[in-house]
Amino acid sequence: MAQLFPPNAAGVSAGHDIFSFHDIDAANRFWTALGGEPAQLGQLRMTKFPGVLFLMRKGEPTGGTEGSTIGYIGFKVRSLKDSLAKWEAAGIHPLPGNTAKQAFLMGPDDVKVRITEDRSLATPIAADEIEMVVPDVAAARAWYEKWFGAKPMKDGKEKVGGIPGANILFVKATGPVAGTKGRAFDRIGLEVRDVQGLCKSFEAAGIKLNTPYRKASAMNLAVCVLTDPWGTYIEVSQGLAAVK
Repeated sequence: MAQLFPPNAAGVSAGHDIFSFHDIDAANRFWTALGGEPAQLGQLRMTKFPGVLFLMRKGEPTGGTEGSTIGYIGFKVRSLKDSLAKWEAAGIHPLPGNTAKQAFLMGPDDVKVRITEDRSLATPIAADEIEMVVPDVAAARAWYEKWFGAKPMKDGKEKVGGIPGANILFVKATGPVAGTKGRAFDRIGLEVRDVQGLCKSFEAAGIKLNTPYRKASAMNLAVCVLTDPWGTYIEVSQGLAAVK
């Protein structure tokens, strides 16, 4: 089976997230303990979960997730009790305040992780969502719908943009938030069918690209990088769907 979920009508799925950690070995141990497995595309090494790929590099991050436009990264597990027991044995302890169906962990370099139980899950763990903290929820949800086909949904009082693999939960900021570039959770990644065409559309709309379209022929991977209007750094890719 393909690692990433099938794309939406706009040709988009949640492809990969890129992190910067002080200690790569510790980060690998953490994500592996959660259920991540090694994957590779050409010379590009990554950690895979159903629905998402993690690309990690050694760096000097300026902060964790809290206080930035990405508040946490979320996973679903089939059994929260069994998962927490396994992680406790590996030295990973939940933060205070967890419930029977949901818990939070603090990952390397203060990357916050939300874990939610879903008994219907086909795998022990899978990508779920990211929390995006913005001053204008309606505008942010409309922007991601326009450019990435994020389907507007409501989950109780929560406002969600549905993207296959990992939804975006939009939360109103109560104060200033920092952009993600340079932090431990450096950027979100979205896999698309036609990255060159989308990059041209961004530029035609006056959206400046941080990194223009480029293609790594050896890996059959193409990307461009931009920042959304609220500070979240985004890498748009084409080719990671080939990772199994």
